[in-house]
Amino acid sequence: MPSTIDGQPAFTSVDWADRGGRRRVRWRTLGLALSLAVLAATFAYDYWLTTGALYGTYSPRRVDWLFYFALLVFARYVVVPLVVDRDRTRRYWRRVRGDPLAVLGLAFLAAFFVVALVAPELRNVGRVSFARQTQPPVFASVPVDAVDRCLGPVSDGRCHGTWAHPLGTNAYGIDVLNMLVYGMREILQVALSAAVLMGIVATAVGATAGYYGGWVDDVLMRYVDVQQTVPTVVVYVLVASLLLKDKGLFMLAVFFGLLDWGGIARLVRSEVVKRRDAGYVRAARAAGASDYRLLRAHLVPNASPAIATSLSRRIPTLVLTQVGLSFLMLSESNMRSIGELLRRGLSSQYLAWEQKWWVSGFAVLLVALTVAASNLAGDAARDALDPRD
Repeated sequence: MPSTIDGQPAFTSVDWADRGGRRRVRWRTLGLALSLAVLAATFAYDYWLTTGALYGTYSPRRVDWLFYFALLVFARYVVVPLVVDRDRTRRYWRRVRGDPLAVLGLAFLAAFFVVALVAPELRNVGRVSFARQTQPPVFASVPVDAVDRCLGPVSDGRCHGTWAHPLGTNAYGIDVLNMLVYGMREILQVALSAAVLMGIVATAVGATAGYYGGWVDDVLMRYVDVQQTVPTVVVYVLVASLLLKDKGLFMLAVFFGLLDWGGIARLVRSEVVKRRDAGYVRAARAAGASDYRLLRAHLVPNASPAIATSLSRRIPTLVLTQVGLSFLMLSESNMRSIGELLRRGLSSQYLAWEQKWWVSGFAVLLVALTVAASNLAGDAARDALDPRD
C-alpha cells in the first residue's frame, strides 16, 4: 500500500537529495540523453555530410528517423521500467493474467512488434513479376485457366499454391506475405511515432495547465477546445487534398501526433489538479523543490497511468486511419501499405474479387486482429494501472 501524507496517497517517494542545489542524474535519463545525442548526430551526418546511402544500401527516410526517436522514448519510459522494476511488472501481470483475451491481445501485439521491427530486413522487397501473378495461397487453389502460369502443383484442373509464396501473390506478381510484412512496419511506424508525439505534447500542455492554473490554464484549455472542434482526420484530408505535396508517412505521423492530443491533455490536467495541493507536494515545495522538479518527480509520474491508458486506446484509431488514408490514396506508401494491398485486392481491373480473395482477405484479417488486440491491450492497461487497486 502507498504511504500517505495528510491523508493523501503518496505514490512516489520524495527525494530531496538535492537540497543543496545538486541533483542526481539517473542512469536512465543519462542513457536516453546519450542515445538521442547519437541519433541526432547520425541524422545530421546523413542529412548534411553524405549524399549516398548511410550504410551499405540503406538510406533512412524521414519517417525512419522519427520512428527511431519514438523507439528510444518508448524504450526509456515503457520497456526499461518494466525490466528494472520487476516487482511492479509482476503486480501488473497478476492483474492481467486472469483475462485470457487480454493475454492473447498482448501476445499478438508483442509478436506484431517483433515481426514489424525485424522481418522487413529479412525479406526482400516485393517486386513486380507478371510471371507469378495471382498465385493462390499454399492451402487454396484456383481454376488453372485463372492464372497465366501456375507455379504450384496442378491437379483436377486446379492450380494449387506453393510454399514459395505461402499467402499467394497479387495481380502484379508481388508476394502478399512481403506486402503484409512491410505494411506492418508502416503501421508500427505511424502508430508509435504519432503516439509518442501525442504523449509528449499532451503531458507538457496538460501538466502546465493543471499546475499553474489561472490564465495559463484558460489559454491552453481554450486552445484544446478549438483543436477538438474538428476531427484531426478531417483536417488532414482537407490539407492533404488541397495543400500537401508530401503525403508520406512522416507527414501523417507528425500531423496526427501534433493535432490529436487534446483529450489526453485534459486527462493529464485533471490528474495534476487533483494532486497539486497534496501533502507530499507541499512538503517538497517547502523543501525548496522547483516547479519543474515537482512536475517531473511527483505530479507527472502519478498521472502516467492515465497517459498510458489513453495512448493505448488511441492505437486502434491510428491503425485504422493509416490504413484508410492509404486505401484512399491520401497517404503515399510506395505500394507497401496494407491500404494499398486492400485497394489492389478489391480492384476488378484484372480479375474479380472472388478470384483473388486472398489479396485483400489477409489484409482485412490482419487489420481486424490488430485493432481487436489493441483494444484488448488498452483494457488490460487500464486494469493493470488502475491506482485504486
